[in-house]
Amino acid sequence: MCNVVIKAAIAAALPLVMAACGGSNSGKQIAEGLVNSADSAVTAGNYALAIELLDTLQAKYPDQIEAQRKGMHIRPLSMEKMTMAEMQMTDSLQAYYAHLQDSLMSYFAFVNNPELVEGYYVIKEYEKSSLFNRTGVEGRVSPDGEFYMISSLTAKPVKHTAVTLKNRAGEVSTAEVAYDGDRNYRSGGTEMVTFIGAECDTLCSFLLDNPDSKTMLIFKGTSSYTTPLQVNDNRSIALAYQLSNAMQTSRKLSSRRELLDKQLLLARDQAARTAKD
Repeated sequence: MCNVVIKAAIAAALPLVMAACGGSNSGKQIAEGLVNSADSAVTAGNYALAIELLDTLQAKYPDQIEAQRKGMHIRPLSMEKMTMAEMQMTDSLQAYYAHLQDSLMSYFAFVNNPELVEGYYVIKEYEKSSLFNRTGVEGRVSPDGEFYMISSLTAKPVKHTAVTLKNRAGEVSTAEVAYDGDRNYRSGGTEMVTFIGAECDTLCSFLLDNPDSKTMLIFKGTSSYTTPLQVNDNRSIALAYQLSNAMQTSRKLSSRRELLDKQLLLARDQAARTAKD
């Protein structure tokens, strides 16, 4: 959408450049007009438009050496200011998601079971409970922020491979996870399935969009079993999904901030090298 707006702005700017040149088709005058328009765009804070105008200059008037030289200095200045603006926005988002993560983390405990490869975050209500011994679902978050959901069925064997949530707002299901003895595990009278990522994110979004609805939990396999979704099961999924999103977004923003730091240094270096004596 942004690119469409910028291209439309360029299409509108070119006739103005032509008019400023007195209707002349002189490549030199048009090239200078593009440089002036790019400079004005920088002053107005429209850095993306300035860069697109300079791209047009570079592509259509490569033989206009003086205009190209001026453009080579304006470009890194545009990149510098555009980068600084994005850095400010990134810093604000980092602060927001850091606060959100801290707020959500107050609902969680970290479980470090020596029998597991790695520990996980789970709501405090389930810190000492055993999902293996009950029927329900539980949202968890790995140390690096990955969300996953585990279903456990002890009430009736159905060899389930998926779960469904149903209430007055509609019905959504996880993807199917075939029995493999690992993520789909059966022992004694308990069936457990681990759903990760896209296998269950639609279900999580459904819960967040419909927090007050009475929801039924349906285990689906060779047959099915239906039971009300318990309040803490609902909370564990909704809160864990939000915590995972906050942790992953914070990590992405940190990586982006590091790239912006490098981009700013590069833009300033280029601006210094192309500045007039």
